[in-house]
Amino acid sequence: MKRTSFKGLLAIFLGLAFVPAFGNNEGSKASCATDPVIMMLDSMSYSLFTRDKFFVTDEQLVASIDMPQSAIPRFTDKQIEEKMRLIPSMVPLQYNSTVKQFIDFFAYKRRGLMARCLANSQIYFPIFEEILDRKGIPIEFKYLPIVESAFNPVAVSRAGATGLWQIMYGTGTMLGLKTNSYIDERRDPIKATEAAADYLLKLYEMYGDWHLVLAAYNSGPGNVNKAIARSGGIKNFWAIMNYLPAETRSYVPTYIAAVYVMNNYADYKLVSAEPRRELYIVDTVVISAKVRLEHISNTLNIPLDELQFLNPSVRAGIVPYTQNGFPLNLPVKYFTLFEAKETEIMVDSALIIKEIQPVFSMGRTVYHKVKSGESLGKIAAKYGVSASTIKRDNRLKSSAVYNGQKLKIVIQAAVTESPNYARAFAPKVIERPSEILMSDSIQAAIMTADSIDHATSEKVEDTVETVQVTQSAPAITMDKSCHCVKHVVQPGDTLWSIANRYDGVSVDKLKADNSNVLSRPIRVGDVLKIFM
Repeated sequence: MKRTSFKGLLAIFLGLAFVPAFGNNEGSKASCATDPVIMMLDSMSYSLFTRDKFFVTDEQLVASIDMPQSAIPRFTDKQIEEKMRLIPSMVPLQYNSTVKQFIDFFAYKRRGLMARCLANSQIYFPIFEEILDRKGIPIEFKYLPIVESAFNPVAVSRAGATGLWQIMYGTGTMLGLKTNSYIDERRDPIKATEAAADYLLKLYEMYGDWHLVLAAYNSGPGNVNKAIARSGGIKNFWAIMNYLPAETRSYVPTYIAAVYVMNNYADYKLVSAEPRRELYIVDTVVISAKVRLEHISNTLNIPLDELQFLNPSVRAGIVPYTQNGFPLNLPVKYFTLFEAKETEIMVDSALIIKEIQPVFSMGRTVYHKVKSGESLGKIAAKYGVSASTIKRDNRLKSSAVYNGQKLKIVIQAAVTESPNYARAFAPKVIERPSEILMSDSIQAAIMTADSIDHATSEKVEDTVETVQVTQSAPAITMDKSCHCVKHVVQPGDTLWSIANRYDGVSVDKLKADNSNVLSRPIRVGDVLKIFM
């Protein structure tokens, strides 16, 4: 088993945001409750990955969150300013009435949020601190994901910003983060933090002021530059504040308030929620095939939501095939079982069946010799195809054709479900070796035909010079003894066409896995083992 040691580092994946199920002591001033940043943070709490089940609760925690406001200590402006000065921070922590509103909001009205942020800080902060320190960025930027995503790695804003650091698609691409149908690295805590740190450095090179860096991170450099210009060229957040978008105006005060409360939570009788300790011990295993998380969940008997919880960068519930394998985060208590069932895990039969179904459609290729007076549209209508298809298949730059020109016409035959499918195609498919039996699951997946248009097998007048079958129903079977798919070579098959039919298979891999057969050119009837 390939295994990459990640030590305690990968425990970060369980620190997933706060849960609104814990009391929030609603009733704050409207100026904070309706603030765009606060509304965004509240909305991000409603997530599959922020449920109570992932956190340990106790009476002390609940009592702290639901504590009456009259029992929570109050501090004067002078006391708060003194506490703020004691926080070691290269980012200026300026105290004013706007900042005070957000301090009160976090400390008195969103105590459940802060309890979870304190819990997540135990897991995320060591990672953030290492990366920020290595890149020469003030360590206190570790508090920024509180304001950005409430520590929710799968959070998505209305604008499409994603992950802990709320990175836009274009920005992520610029910073080297991969996003495709299966994986979104903006949701990967480590890779996203590396990218966010690089972006913060670029912004500091532009402005030389950490408050302006925060404003630009939130609204983009364009809005900050406009605000600076409208203010007469002053490069100070508080001076350009009224020229910024509404959300950005409260962004820096919210950040300062979050830093203050996270550093002085005990003074407000806040306690930290605790992530489930059994999820702390996490390491990675390498998945070398394309498989569903559901398949891994069923095989290892690990709850699917916990598996997705530990692997937030996996989209659509499918681990993709990659050249070097995909590192999957897994609680170490499942490692022994993973080793015992690794081969079974790498063969997701349901996914294989789904992906090979399209090759069951039938088609044939004919070649048409253009006669005098024929147009491309007339020829297309004759064979029931579109003119654009003929142009594409023959690489024609225009619709003009000439007398005597030979055109390749690919005709797709309709295929519908029917138990007569196998019999209908029996004359065109090589006889299967008697020792190969298709499993019930594969047989059930094969598409069948109610009827075959016999006209498609007839000669197409004298304009057709050759006819060939381009695809026929491939004979396949799942072999549990080798945990592979067996493919019976058919007329027209090549190593290249077979390799391209199965995900993650190359010609070289086919040769390596079937050396006994491929010491010579393949022949119709050869049985090739396909390992995916």
